[in-house]
Amino acid sequence: MLVNYRFNMVDSIVEDLNIDHSFHFFDSGSRAFADSINITGNTFQNITGDLFRMDKEQDDLGIYNTEYLTIHNNTFDNIGAAIVKLYRGGKDESTFGPHLSFVGNKVVNASQDKRNKQLASVYAHGAQVVSINDNQFTNAAPIVIEHTVGEPITVIKNNSFTKTAQPNVKEL
Repeated sequence: MLVNYRFNMVDSIVEDLNIDHSFHFFDSGSRAFADSINITGNTFQNITGDLFRMDKEQDDLGIYNTEYLTIHNNTFDNIGAAIVKLYRGGKDESTFGPHLSFVGNKVVNASQDKRNKQLASVYAHGAQVVSINDNQFTNAAPIVIEHTVGEPITVIKNNSFTKTAQPNVKEL
């Protein structure tokens, strides 16, 4: 990608991406940068891989793949790997993102495949603002948030966790 981009997906159905063991839905490339990714009112089901892979900038220079990742009012059913992998490494405090908003979603039978190395349904490493509210998690891998630099703000509230471990927020 030579220029920043925006991606919006609304009221769509994505299903049966399961031909191989790691069929990923949205996989950002290295040095690609989205101003915003907005995913609202969609259904994702029977997908073997990760859904939103925003983890390609692992050279730890404070670079990341999206400024705002907004995932609201979706249904995720039978997802093999992570729903979100969001990574911002390094010690540079000159940036304000990334921002993750994961609100009002229903997550069922998700993220428990052996290839899910973070063992998380929602994984955010180094994100500066994370809001995970009003979701239902049933038989899913836990939320894993890793704080790395600056003064990150993480709010996890009003979620239900059935057969799902409690969120894990780590200070690294």
